Amino acid sequence: MFLDVTKRRNPALIKAGLSLHQNGEIPPNTYIIDVDVLKSNARKLQKVASSYGMELYFMSKQLGRLPKIADIIKQSGIIKAVAVDFDEGKVLADNNIPIGNIGHLVQPGKHQWKEVLSWRPEVVTIFSYERAVQLATAAASIGVEQDIILKVMDNDDSIYPAQEGGIPLQELEETIDRIKELSNVAIVGVTSFPNLQLASDKSKMIPTNNLSTLLRAKRILEQKGVTIKQINGPSGTSSETIPFLAGQGVTHGEPGHGLTGTTPLHAFKDLPEDPAIIYVSEVSHTYKGNYQVIAGGYYGRSNMEGCLVGHDPATLLKQQTTVQELNPESIDYYGMIDAPSGFTIDIGDTAIFSFRTQIFVTRAHVALVEGIQLGEPKLIHLERKW
Repeated sequence: MFLDVTKRRNPALIKAGLSLHQNGEIPPNTYIIDVDVLKSNARKLQKVASSYGMELYFMSKQLGRLPKIADIIKQSGIIKAVAVDFDEGKVLADNNIPIGNIGHLVQPGKHQWKEVLSWRPEVVTIFSYERAVQLATAAASIGVEQDIILKVMDNDDSIYPAQEGGIPLQELEETIDRIKELSNVAIVGVTSFPNLQLASDKSKMIPTNNLSTLLRAKRILEQKGVTIKQINGPSGTSSETIPFLAGQGVTHGEPGHGLTGTTPLHAFKDLPEDPAIIYVSEVSHTYKGNYQVIAGGYYGRSNMEGCLVGHDPATLLKQQTTVQELNPESIDYYGMIDAPSGFTIDIGDTAIFSFRTQIFVTRAHVALVEGIQLGEPKLIHLERKW
């Protein structure tokens, strides 16, 4: 999905991936993150957000939830993280990364609220009155006050499978009234996801019905006398979309793929953020005339199309072949690439991909590399996934 744009905008990253694999510094099945570009992208996002009065929480799950990466982003200007579930929150909080938002997409379990509160999150996303009761009870037991935002939804909203949930818009007024009776929690805003999607002509990001639902929910909260501190509008957050979202009244964004230049729009339009991530593996063997690549880092929604293969930096960028999509029922022990015409593949060659990923659900290693843009790549951290 992003291979062509990475070849054009960050070929040094591809060449670094080749050299690091061929000299044995990284194993097959490793994501490489260009640390310098990651920092630059974070600074660009923060600068645009600040100019529009929007606050950003960075998302680390798609980069493997690594504290080292979170600290790099934090030092680049986006201070607080969004933790989509308890486990991510714990990893971040245990490594002194401030939590801006937790609970969206996954609600903490009923016995986890006290620990969540100990992290002092700025807000907690709540899907229901029942979860609000659990949180309020935990907050009262340890004597703290906690701001919450409500996840809202309507019948025509876009919701990805296995991410369903939230307070139906038609039940919002009653739910607000019930939550306002609880002690130790205060409603301060609303959220929904996804608020943007790629237009059919792939030229821009356009609002989903969720954004309309989000703004309708805001008005309901205001009519109920709630002081609004946060209208949280994630999905596709980039330098391109922040001005539009801010103009709609969104106060908080949650860049994830924007940090690595891999939102859907980045594949079709040159945005300020440069591509900062590739997947590097190795040709394992032949099978029925094609080639099997050592896998473990594939992702079902990756939309991968091509692969660069070789061992010589002088020719690698020209040696591209196509990828065969995996059956979703399969475990990705290997990935199949087609035998090319025009060049040969050797067993042990480097295979380089660039696609949409969520590293935290893979078995892939993660390599953080500095100095790529100077032609002096230096591996500063290798997170192995044993």
